Amino acid sequence: MNGDILNQDNHIPIHVKADQTIEKIESNDNSQKLEKCNTRNTHADMASIVEPVGDEDFYDSIPDGGYGWVIAFIGFLSNFLMFGLVTVWGIFSNDLLNDQYKDQTTMLELMGVSTIALAALNGFTFLNVYLDKLGARWVMFIGSLFISLGMIISGSTNKVWQLYLTQGLMFGLGDSIVYMCIVSVIPQWFTNRRAFAMGICSAGTGVGGLVLSPLTTVLLEKYGVAWAYRILGFLAFGISTISICLIRTRLPPGYSEKPIKSAINPKMFKDMNLMIWSVGASISLMGYYTPLLYIPRYADSIGINRTDTSTIVGLSAALNAIGRIILGFIADKVGRVNTYIVSTAIAGILCMVVWPITTTYGSLLAFSCVFGFFGGIYSSLAAPITANITGFDKLSSGLAILFLASTFSAVGPLIASVIQESTPNNSFIGIQMFCGSVFFVGAISAIIVKLRITKLLFSIY
Repeated sequence: MNGDILNQDNHIPIHVKADQTIEKIESNDNSQKLEKCNTRNTHADMASIVEPVGDEDFYDSIPDGGYGWVIAFIGFLSNFLMFGLVTVWGIFSNDLLNDQYKDQTTMLELMGVSTIALAALNGFTFLNVYLDKLGARWVMFIGSLFISLGMIISGSTNKVWQLYLTQGLMFGLGDSIVYMCIVSVIPQWFTNRRAFAMGICSAGTGVGGLVLSPLTTVLLEKYGVAWAYRILGFLAFGISTISICLIRTRLPPGYSEKPIKSAINPKMFKDMNLMIWSVGASISLMGYYTPLLYIPRYADSIGINRTDTSTIVGLSAALNAIGRIILGFIADKVGRVNTYIVSTAIAGILCMVVWPITTTYGSLLAFSCVFGFFGGIYSSLAAPITANITGFDKLSSGLAILFLASTFSAVGPLIASVIQESTPNNSFIGIQMFCGSVFFVGAISAIIVKLRITKLLFSIY
């Protein structure tokens, strides 16, 4: 936990960090009860969704570096591809709407592609426990193949429903498989430096958006949509081949004979704090996905050219990566839930107040960069906050439930499209208000959870 725990008799708040456990002790005369903090490293991050693979002796032998840095680099490359290609869908969809599918489809139908991809990314994480027996190299190969083929085959589609199957289902499934493969292998190589290793992996997300956004724009201008898809697909497979060749596991003896079991403990659904947090965080995540995919379309509506639009998308992704690191550091000082509340509230204000008045390249760039910095807070703090709520012994199941709930955040862009079609003159004001409101839902849900656990509004938690 991370917060102010109250002494049961005199209500003195005691500060507790997220990597501490709490143990009740009593004095000899039984006149006082205190809460004692025993420090224990938990390293709560997205990799914590994977159940521990060995005993204490196995974890004592983890090198905490060495070849693990190669594994971290593989994670960087994987995130570069997975989330970089997700980021550029907004650029593709705007081009498709203005060119190949002009007068044939709507933004609502095109946003269905991103909805399926994002839902698959979060919804197929359960496959990890079944594919794990194949070994990391085969799992990485299967996921990479789906990602690459999803992009390459998209270049030969001429109907939107075909994109649902290729860039939606196939690409999203591949993303999910590769992502879970990486978060499964990282804990086998790192203990005390695991957070830093996960940070290296996560940095690939921002760099991917920064590099692939302008690259996609150049490919679209020179070769058109079909070959832009194919070139990115072959690029993805080429980079993935490096990861496939280099990935290596270090599993304890007898691990392959372990029985397969579900990561979700049904009893966890009775934890009201976890349910409030999971639903609220998933709703707020809609507010992050939607601007990410709609900014290219909005930029086109106010007369910004393709090149400048790709710069906006790329820098927003880069600031997102920087924000994860800086806000994660701040969260360790002032409380993870506190940082989440403030960041989501700022993102909500940006969407509702600042975005509607951006009418030039400079103002939209400024909005996108600041939004990117604060809007991606979920990725940094989802695991530590879940650890606060469930305790580290139940974290794997708690994260599995959170991932399951976050699947529904994929409908955010779809809802935004429906709102826009219902808004006079297809104005973006409805989308902007929607994004802001769901961020506020996330902030309010976090406040409710904090009050239920700590009983204090102003505390470090």
